[in-house]
Amino acid sequence: MKLLTTILSLCIITAVSFAQYTPMTIKEIQQVPFDSLKKADSLGITSNANWKLQTSPHMGETVEVTALVVVPPGIITYTGRGRTMIVCDTGAAMNDPWSHMFVRYGGTSSATADAEFDNDGYRSIEAGDIITFVGKVDEFPSAQMNSLTQLAPVPGMAVNIISSGNPLPNFTPLEVTDFKTGIAQGGIVNIVTGESYESKGVVLTNLTVTSILNAARGTFVMTDSKGNSISTYDYSYHFTLDTTSTDRVGNPHDLTYKLPALGTKVDTIKGYIATSSGQESPQGYRICPMYPGDVVYGGILPQVTTHRRFPLVVSKDTIPEVNVKAFKQTGSYDIQSVHLYYKVDNGNWTDIPMTADQPNVDSLYKATIPAQPVGSMVSYFIKAIDVNSQENILANAGARTATDTTKGFFFYKVLDRTLKPVLSIRDVQYTPYANGNSPYWGAVDSIGGIVTADTSSITMFAPTYGGTYGWYMQSTTQPWSGIWMVGVDTIMKPLQLGDSVVITGTISEFNDVTEIYPVTSARVISRGNPVPEPVLLRTGDFSGPSGDPKAEPYEGMLVKFNNLTVGNTNPTFVDATEYEVSDDVLAILVRGRDGRNTYSNVVADTSFGYTILRTGNKIGSMTGLIYYANNRYKLVPRTNADFSNVTGVSVAYKNTAPKQYSLMQNYPNPFNPSTTIRYELPVSGFTTLTVYNILGQEVAQLVNEIQNTGAYNVTFDASNLSSGMYLYKLTVGDFVQVKKMMLLK
Repeated sequence: MKLLTTILSLCIITAVSFAQYTPMTIKEIQQVPFDSLKKADSLGITSNANWKLQTSPHMGETVEVTALVVVPPGIITYTGRGRTMIVCDTGAAMNDPWSHMFVRYGGTSSATADAEFDNDGYRSIEAGDIITFVGKVDEFPSAQMNSLTQLAPVPGMAVNIISSGNPLPNFTPLEVTDFKTGIAQGGIVNIVTGESYESKGVVLTNLTVTSILNAARGTFVMTDSKGNSISTYDYSYHFTLDTTSTDRVGNPHDLTYKLPALGTKVDTIKGYIATSSGQESPQGYRICPMYPGDVVYGGILPQVTTHRRFPLVVSKDTIPEVNVKAFKQTGSYDIQSVHLYYKVDNGNWTDIPMTADQPNVDSLYKATIPAQPVGSMVSYFIKAIDVNSQENILANAGARTATDTTKGFFFYKVLDRTLKPVLSIRDVQYTPYANGNSPYWGAVDSIGGIVTADTSSITMFAPTYGGTYGWYMQSTTQPWSGIWMVGVDTIMKPLQLGDSVVITGTISEFNDVTEIYPVTSARVISRGNPVPEPVLLRTGDFSGPSGDPKAEPYEGMLVKFNNLTVGNTNPTFVDATEYEVSDDVLAILVRGRDGRNTYSNVVADTSFGYTILRTGNKIGSMTGLIYYANNRYKLVPRTNADFSNVTGVSVAYKNTAPKQYSLMQNYPNPFNPSTTIRYELPVSGFTTLTVYNILGQEVAQLVNEIQNTGAYNVTFDASNLSSGMYLYKLTVGDFVQVKKMMLLK
């Protein structure tokens, strides 16, 4: 009787504590209006300033959910010791779009989360349980267009298991193009069709493993018959090579899992759709197999690797020889034949059979391309065919585009080296293809230009991950005229801004950036030459993938943007020192620490005398070098001279001790063009102050940082906005308040 009374008391307490929260279905939380998704689709996956176009309309709310457990705790182990699961709506709705959601239990702190997770009853949950719990709607990673909606259970509120052993939802058969068009590295992410399947189980068929995405973690890229690709993500204990990932009791990853060989056929893959943060975020939607048997492999294609051309720089009357390695893989068939296909300019493809001294024993195949007139552009690719008529190709040198002919081919232009003994930067940089690689990758040659950056304007070594450093040179203000140079101090340090130089070194590609590395010699022709003027462009030109035809021609060049607004000041998970600026809707990332300027997005840098840039700041113009890293084009401003007329949002702080959170009405209101917003914080916490238009679209983020207890006055300049009603929203922890303001011009 006493036990029954205790159970009834607990049920009453749970019911009372749940009653204060609005019950919602997963679909109600997840579904985003079609027009909003369509707008996000048109802007692209890297348009992070508009990331809330694809987020839950209930982000930040705490709600009550009754859901079916699809993947229980302990399987998804990439984070938090298995304190993660996937749930879906109950009944027939379990198979609908928008019906699934990712649940991650963070707890009050990492030190106590495991104990809280157990105490709240989540550790005992199994697949097929229907549960009721209270959670906060969130998006991760924040401020990125590819964020994943998730529910964070409220610590201290026990989960209620309603029933067990319920049937699980079906996996929905889909196509790669529901999530991505083109290759995984640089294709188009299809938000309109993909977002509704976020966290849902889907099945894809008839794919081929075309590249290894992350060998350390065990992820790979698969491509369909039309060249569209999707990558795996190692959510599961059973499909990761990461030794830090463990199951619910601390066991390491499944030691039976191995990466598939390139060319392996994937007959079927079942998994749950997710997104990732950091440098892999432009992959977009990814499929996450969970259990052994979720990936069914088929046959294995012949492999073609290790392309070599002799010579790499082809001059008139030269007959270049092309070598590749073509071989069968374990479980595949013998090689029947290998072919080199070449064309001159826009002509037809010509087939040249390649020969091997010992076919299927010696894997080296060779062929020569006939000599062509000076100025001819020769493109070519290699195809291997096995005795079962399966074939595989090697089209270009791109790490993730090698088998994708839509991203281009190996190529070279026939040069007259008697008239042109020194290569131009354009010779090295120019490519008509979207893979972005130099035609002379690996060649050692001499190149000339004017030094546009040295260690007086860029740091000697990249201060944060994925940065640039050292020296750049440029020849003209025309596209394809700039390049990065890297060499030892004794060779490079004598080079100064404005020097006309000829350097000798190896033409290389570093993370999709063409460079000369290592520079083995450098000769100064003259000093004090004018540095080429920056090319005036738009930030939106640099929102695409590596090799984008609007952006790639300016890699390594000085460019300039006018009338900028600072957008997200913490847009990348991998580097907190980067920030976004835009002159329109689409932003470009700025490398905040590579140049020797004193502008920063990191509030703590005030101790070094830096000027802190905040969301909404206006910059009259910004000049810098175009760089590429972690799947994004980036701007590298050099010194303070590369910034002009930095104005905009100002934050005034008064060290008082308010008794409660409060957001005051802006003053003046209506306003034109600036107004002041005051708020008070009784305790310190991560604070955001965001402005939205009447459609709920974010137009400015005024504050996005940890702030101390006190009163704040924020000046908002709306010069770039049109007249109308706007909303401003203060969020600090669980405190959220919204007010209206009117802009009249």
